[in-house]
Amino acid sequence: MDGIEFPISGLQIAGIWMSRALQRNVMAPSRSAKYIVIPYSDKINLDNLTASDDKPPLNSSYFRDGKRKIDFVLAYRLDCCGGQAETKRRIFEANLCGRGLQLEHESAEHSSDNNTYFVKIHCPFEVLCSGAEQMNLKMPFKEESSRKQSFMSKMLPEFLRKPFESPLEPLPQVYTSVFHMSKLMRSQNYYIGAANRENFFTTAQRIQIVYAILQRTAHTPPDAEKKIGIQRLLNTRVYVSAFPLHDGNLELTKEEAEKPHYDTVVSARMRLYLAWGKFAMWKHAQPLDHIRKYFGEKVSFYFCWLGFYTAWLIVPSIVGVICFLYGIATFSNNEIADGICNNKEDFLMCPKCDKCGFEVLSCPGVRISHLFDNQFTVAFSVFMSIWARLFLEFWKREQSSKAFEWDTLGFEDQDEPPRPQYEQRATEMVVNPVTHKTEPRIPGSARYFRVCSAFMVSIFMISLVIAAVLGVVVYRLAIRSVIADTSINDDITLSSIIISGTGATANFIFILCMSTIYYKLAHFLTDWEMHRTQTEYEDALSFKMYMFQFVNFYSSIFYIAFVQGRFNGIPPDYNTIFSYRQEECGTFGCLLDLCIQLFVIMVGKQTIGNFLELGVPRLKVWLKGRTNEENVKCLPNWDQEFLLEPWPEDGLFDEYLEMVIQYGFITIFVACFPLAPLFALANNIIEIRLDANKILCSTRRCVPERAEDIGIWYSILEKVSTIAVICNACIIAFTSEFIPRMVYMYTVDYNLTGFANYTLGRCPISKLNLSTELGYGNATECRYRPHLTTDTSSPPIWMQITAARLGFILVFEHFVFFVTDVVDWLIPDIPEHVQTAIEREKYLGKEALNAKEVDNEQHDKNKSTVLSALPEENSVILSEVDDVKGGGATRANSVTSVNPDKSKLVHPHLSPVDTISPEVSAGIMDRQQRGLTPSDYMSENNV
Repeated sequence: MDGIEFPISGLQIAGIWMSRALQRNVMAPSRSAKYIVIPYSDKINLDNLTASDDKPPLNSSYFRDGKRKIDFVLAYRLDCCGGQAETKRRIFEANLCGRGLQLEHESAEHSSDNNTYFVKIHCPFEVLCSGAEQMNLKMPFKEESSRKQSFMSKMLPEFLRKPFESPLEPLPQVYTSVFHMSKLMRSQNYYIGAANRENFFTTAQRIQIVYAILQRTAHTPPDAEKKIGIQRLLNTRVYVSAFPLHDGNLELTKEEAEKPHYDTVVSARMRLYLAWGKFAMWKHAQPLDHIRKYFGEKVSFYFCWLGFYTAWLIVPSIVGVICFLYGIATFSNNEIADGICNNKEDFLMCPKCDKCGFEVLSCPGVRISHLFDNQFTVAFSVFMSIWARLFLEFWKREQSSKAFEWDTLGFEDQDEPPRPQYEQRATEMVVNPVTHKTEPRIPGSARYFRVCSAFMVSIFMISLVIAAVLGVVVYRLAIRSVIADTSINDDITLSSIIISGTGATANFIFILCMSTIYYKLAHFLTDWEMHRTQTEYEDALSFKMYMFQFVNFYSSIFYIAFVQGRFNGIPPDYNTIFSYRQEECGTFGCLLDLCIQLFVIMVGKQTIGNFLELGVPRLKVWLKGRTNEENVKCLPNWDQEFLLEPWPEDGLFDEYLEMVIQYGFITIFVACFPLAPLFALANNIIEIRLDANKILCSTRRCVPERAEDIGIWYSILEKVSTIAVICNACIIAFTSEFIPRMVYMYTVDYNLTGFANYTLGRCPISKLNLSTELGYGNATECRYRPHLTTDTSSPPIWMQITAARLGFILVFEHFVFFVTDVVDWLIPDIPEHVQTAIEREKYLGKEALNAKEVDNEQHDKNKSTVLSALPEENSVILSEVDDVKGGGATRANSVTSVNPDKSKLVHPHLSPVDTISPEVSAGIMDRQQRGLTPSDYMSENNV
């Protein structure tokens, strides 16, 4: 028989078999059946799939009957993909009905463009229970008596704490356990709120369950190659969109507007907007419990980390400002700058290119450089290196606290299911050693080649970025030659800023272009690698993208810090690249060039990123609705949200990447730009509200996902912190003038008198073979940096400075690593109160298990007693019902009883609403009397 196949189990069999909606469309399964076959044709006539041409109600999150809640929405257009798409939709929707979901169609006549059809999906309670059990969702069974206060709550008095608290009250804390239908069937009071079927599962949990079904439902005929999942249908434009609805709109009702209090607002979306999404709430703490309840753990972990990171930036910002103010305070009282400014004629610098003229060492440039290169910078670098480690250690504690509080501790190791794409490609089935469940698996040998190939492609793309950096170097050399022929060359400071600024801008534009290309390539490679779980997939994608972006954003900065001006040779024997002399540092050193490059990339990226995050989505929404802007508010909820920007396929990946790149700026290169933490703090305060506003107002609601941490980003942050220690030590030792100043202070002159002469070499102008047109007057020699490579003093001074630099690096990194290791040893990863709560939850679980064993024994005794007192016929009937409910296996702990009304049997696994009807009872009795099997009886009666 032609039909559509899909797996069934438990309540799905009973719900489908005994449902009036499928009486004429379902062949009843035998006890050993693994699939139900639903006939399909050009016209599907299922009561679970309804449609109406009437105008839908506005601002409604329910079906037209006003009782069944909309859990998901599918949208499609008839002009996409032709008749083949229509066939796939019919098969897919029939399979959804077979899985127990209920669908309602909305005609395109009432849509915003008169061309989009909507399919609303509702998930009945029985299907929710089955899905929750399969997904190992945790449900509350006991309230916690007290809530642990945070560190800030203990330390700060209420009058200081109150202005910064979230206006939304925290949700009550509860103990949870993995959901099992057997517990719910035995007692509706076992789980908190189980008596209220409509609200027992939160909206986020309902969306999770429905989306899991959408991911695993087939859309091909049984005789064709099996293809599953809504994502494949979206990629082929069979459906143009699939999304859950937001909880209400962003408008207050008349009653709510009269009493503007957060607790009186019915819509969870509006409550979050008022307390979190508005920019005016920037100083208030985030309502993380409410964010988690609405968007899921993965989104709430991002905002938890971002808020924690932003709060920790306050202290480094203050210290960085102090460092900068110290430079300003000593700006005019600088012996080195005074020596240069008072004797400019002694510092005629050699030309930096063949066409360049002579330059006088810039007095303003030296003073500006002192703002970022002073004695306080070293202390600030040590402070930031220790700060980075402390931040990660305390975040690890906060992360474990939230994971336990949100019931996701250990989720990735035990509860996370395989990806649907992995299941479809799997070639064998193995037993999971942890859960002892049979799961699909792809042999490691089949994946090694793919992973290695993807790695080689990634290395090639990274090599392109390095080549582009060399291109920018050549550009800077060329632009220097061009400026040499203009009047700008007379102003040394302006010419240096133009060269550095245009080079940094060109590099930044290239960064954006390469990011777009590699973004798509990384997705393709990660899909090709066939990762088992969603966490593994996201970790692999994140690692690829970060490695590329690390080189993309930091390569030019590393070049200026450690390469520029170190291999260009000395006059007149210069080294060249493509006939251009290699680039030298500015007349006032490389540190100011490094600071300009860092400022342009960091601040430019943040500014453009914020515009793209908020401005572009709102512009797209405006463009979609501007032709009929007045009618948009008259559209139903699903159509209004269809006009919003879709939730990104990668979720919050771009937000994480942006923040981790920023973290590298403020840790790896903080020695050259002490104000970086301040810029990061200002950006993050805006970023939190930008992201909150975007996901509440400008994008469709995401599918809530579970998570126990921030994923691979923590490991990346650890590696960045380690790199930061080494880089800061090297920048101070080799890029700044700190070490030469210290050597000069303690070996020549403590007051640094004559330090400029000490750091600059001398070259007779006659050796340069230059024309008099370059305008060097009566000067006989020019200065260049560095002179240390040609120092002939005995003993050579450059050897002392080199030894001091290497010694400083060793002392710096050993001191920082020692302090951070001690901190790591002193601070436990899991707070004491969380560890105590974990142990208590284990204790309560053991108690519940012991009580269950005693309960099972009592159930077995009661069952034997009741069955022995019943007529044989009724015992057989009730055993058969147990088989239907249990998917082919009689439940050992079932207790049966007979209603005084002999026409109505009562089964303890069913609630009073699900009591077996007289018609079904009579049918089972008739089949037993005639000796027919269930399948034969259903065929004979054409059911």
